[in-house]
Amino acid sequence: MPVAITQSVDIESVKMGLKSLIVERLKLEVEPASIEDGAPLFSAAGEAGAEAGAEAGAGLALDSVEALEIVVGIEEKWGVVIEDDSVANEFYSIDTLAGLVKRLLDAAVPEVVSA
Repeated sequence: MPVAITQSVDIESVKMGLKSLIVERLKLEVEPASIEDGAPLFSAAGEAGAEAGAEAGAGLALDSVEALEIVVGIEEKWGVVIEDDSVANEFYSIDTLAGLVKRLLDAAVPEVVSA
């Protein structure tokens, strides 16, 4: 009987998983722990690439192709499905993205009924 999926996921472990996933899938040359939870992931002004925005506090300045790569990575890693409107509304920072992943995971976990 699979027990692992019945437990709620810790938001901090989701955040660290997201940071590692982003660094690995996008082949960024930053330490996952150096990505700030509240820093913007994407460039509002269309700056050129992640390297330009990787300075402290500047966020990662990712683009739409990289966003798609993150969606695919999240779906593969956690087995959830991310709807298009979630990408537009919740792909701002590690904090907002972790909240989305946690909600999707919690919704997928069957309720445990005590006997």
